[in-house]
Amino acid sequence: MELLDMKKNIRGVYFDFFGTLVDSRHLLTNIWSNIAKRLGVEIAPDDSKILLGMQKQWVEINKLSKPFINLSREEVLKLDYIVLDAIGVKIKGSKDIIREEFSDVFLTGMNFCLYPGCKETLEQIQAMEIKIGVLTHASRKLCQIKMKELKILEFFDIFIHSEEFGYKKSEIEIYQIAMEAMGTMYPEKIIHIGDDVEMDVKMAQEIGMTPILFDPYMLYSIEDVITIRKLPEIMQYL
Repeated sequence: MELLDMKKNIRGVYFDFFGTLVDSRHLLTNIWSNIAKRLGVEIAPDDSKILLGMQKQWVEINKLSKPFINLSREEVLKLDYIVLDAIGVKIKGSKDIIREEFSDVFLTGMNFCLYPGCKETLEQIQAMEIKIGVLTHASRKLCQIKMKELKILEFFDIFIHSEEFGYKKSEIEIYQIAMEAMGTMYPEKIIHIGDDVEMDVKMAQEIGMTPILFDPYMLYSIEDVITIRKLPEIMQYL
């Protein structure tokens, strides 16, 4: 997309939470690396097998008919086995190890950190008097606790948590709600930034928003989609 095409009086910018504002992927890849090691396979946290396994897992999560938090332990394990299979780790004996390694991680949010340049980028967008929102499947409680700790909560005007509206982020209705929350019926005036091709890019495109794919690990090569490696690169499109 040409830079000039983007200069159309942007009214608002939505950010995904996990994997866009907050670097949770680094935390997760380290956990999977530790799990693999305990099961006899040495694999570095930044190995593409882990990242691709996590992507496959996420695709299956978005096919679910019920919220992830309502899944049984056995259902969650089946999803975890997708990552183990991609890594090349035998599933046998992994159940307790997975539970131990993931214990309390998402309850405490420990080791979550901002991507480089995140706060500075938010400051610049706010200075332009452009509304800033978060559009995520993550819970409001977790997001706001972590955003406050990371000192970015003050930059956000709008909070769209899909679970509160009864939709998944893979459903077009949540993007309609997000558009209305921005106070405009012109979706092209809204930018949506995220790291997931299926939701953050395709769903935003479907409703008419301008998607920007955040791909810090260089996993994708997609034509006709703005792709950035670092968050400050957003500013050239505002």
